[in-house]
Amino acid sequence: MAVQSDSFHLLSDIRALFLKHLGALLQDSGLLSAPAIQAIQDGAGAYFDEMASTNRRGTFAEEASGLTSSRITLVGEEDLELGIRLDNMSARLFERTGGSLWRTHLRFVTLLRRPDLPNSANPIGPKGIAQGLNTMFDAAGAFAIDKKLELLDRIEACLLEGLPALYAEVNDFMDRGGVEAAQPSIIGSQEGPASPESPATQANALLALQQRLLASVPGAAEMPQVQAGGGAAASLLNQATLERLIERLNELDRRDTFGQKFAPTQTGGGMIPALFTPDGDFTSQPKVLKSAQLGIPTTANEGLAIDTLAMIFEAIFANPALPDALKAVISSLQITLLKVAMKDSSLFADAQHPARLVVDRMGQAILGLPTDVPARHPVCARLFDIATLLRSESSADKAAFATALAELDALLAERNASFAAATTPYLPLIEQLDRKDEAAQGVRLALEKFIATNPPAAIRTFLEQSWSRLLQTIWLEEGEQGAAWQEGLAVIDDLLWTIQPKADPDERKTLARRLPEILKRLRAGMARIGLSAEAESAFLDECFELQTRALRAVPAAASPEAAAAELFPSGVSAPAGMPVSGKLEVDQRVLATLDFADYRPAPSRALPVKVGDWLEIPLADGSQGIGRLCHISPSKRRVLFLNPESGLALAVHPAILERQLRDGEARISPLSTLFETAAGVALQQSAGR
Repeated sequence: MAVQSDSFHLLSDIRALFLKHLGALLQDSGLLSAPAIQAIQDGAGAYFDEMASTNRRGTFAEEASGLTSSRITLVGEEDLELGIRLDNMSARLFERTGGSLWRTHLRFVTLLRRPDLPNSANPIGPKGIAQGLNTMFDAAGAFAIDKKLELLDRIEACLLEGLPALYAEVNDFMDRGGVEAAQPSIIGSQEGPASPESPATQANALLALQQRLLASVPGAAEMPQVQAGGGAAASLLNQATLERLIERLNELDRRDTFGQKFAPTQTGGGMIPALFTPDGDFTSQPKVLKSAQLGIPTTANEGLAIDTLAMIFEAIFANPALPDALKAVISSLQITLLKVAMKDSSLFADAQHPARLVVDRMGQAILGLPTDVPARHPVCARLFDIATLLRSESSADKAAFATALAELDALLAERNASFAAATTPYLPLIEQLDRKDEAAQGVRLALEKFIATNPPAAIRTFLEQSWSRLLQTIWLEEGEQGAAWQEGLAVIDDLLWTIQPKADPDERKTLARRLPEILKRLRAGMARIGLSAEAESAFLDECFELQTRALRAVPAAASPEAAAAELFPSGVSAPAGMPVSGKLEVDQRVLATLDFADYRPAPSRALPVKVGDWLEIPLADGSQGIGRLCHISPSKRRVLFLNPESGLALAVHPAILERQLRDGEARISPLSTLFETAAGVALQQSAGR
């Protein structure tokens, strides 16, 4: 392994570069103050030094524990919860940065002369950043656990977006410094995540399915391996037999075998009796053709293609989320697709094969329709027409499927246009929600300078929970430039002045003279937001006690979170982060909302979804719905889901949707890639056979 002669100085430069870029990344997020960022850098730097100076290989227990056993020592229930969240965050960061982080790891193996260096001990890895975050939280002292966890979620979003570029920069720096990447074969422990470029990346599910089917055939080990084109080596059928097989399939297709009742004698000498019930009726669950039913050797190209498609069809027909109408359409195309598979092995290797795309587009066209949608529905009727035209083609080649694909794209374009029209009436409501966010953000910024003075807990709570509502109302009605806004802020300033110690006799006289007028303005604001008499009385009693102490020149007790306030630039306490369901109405239209009770910014990185995607999403009643993402607001990135078929109209805060996608509560509908998804299901099922 080549090592630069002055490795100590190079290692110091790498450490400085890493901490500098980490600090810049956190500073750009706007979530943390300079002392907080410095605390994170200190903790991450300590981890770097520890990993860089450790010369022994980790114990088996340390290696096996991986990311779930943090080096951070925590005690107490709250610290245990924080430790678990930090470990989970580290695991997600490892997964997201696997490729770029792995490249730096290979260079650290060379630089540190440590072929046994585990990937989890990378000096600049996520575990070091987690240690830095824990150092920061320790410095925060009595900062509440719910606020720590909420802040951690926002920091994680920032890191997920920025760390890949940071690691790429460090890798380039090490490369320029002459540190070569070690060969993976000499590394003793590679428990880290595989690089996206590594050979371990999962292959095409269809090819993997074919390999598994071939491996399950007795004696297949002595046969030639499956080719990349998708079939076994040499066909066991001669051309004449293949032509007779295709002609028999054409005959079955002309008789509409998959849509009518047939007696076994009508199938051409009982060639495929397993397709029918004893009475010749088509069963409720569509049956599929398999090689054994056709008398075709399983190991032949054609037999392997037939059985591969059979498993895919079985997975499609068994999917409870698919309407029966779509299953009937795909069932009617079964023989057409079989003829393609036997003549064109690229069907299994080419994800963009027109035949596969036709099945996918049909799945996309049916998205949003109920599972019991009747065949007479306009969309279903169009699908049946397209399938009928496709079956009528004399040769099942790519050109025929390309024509059908164009028809399906036209159908999808019509549906997209209808969704665009349905979206327009809801845009004013989305803008209204965004304006509320802008107002809440403006209020938080305005209150920060008052909270930064560390007022007593009672006044801080009043400002955050009550007076902020008044300021938000003023912002929405009159804006930030009006006299009412300035008056709202002036009342806070005067209130805080009344509780400051008054050692000078003239100051005490001024307080006694001004206090009635200040209280009058304060009561007027509380009345405007409808504060209850009990809450108003309790708060004024607190103020009276504080003002009495001020007259006696006794300092008010500082907030218990004063130490934490030095670490976080926004003194306003973060919201608990629990989503709140609501609704807005306009012109007899109801828009359901899933939002936060208080302002929360959008995630720093873009959502992994786009307009036009269909998502399965959790609804307020606990059920799961499906909706089309029809709009993302430009200012706050609030997401609008619509599905006229089910009456769904839902606006979701982007931070909530990001968490739902991350936790698996929401996902892009697998019906969007129906063919590949069915192949993946078939592959999983074949593993258990």
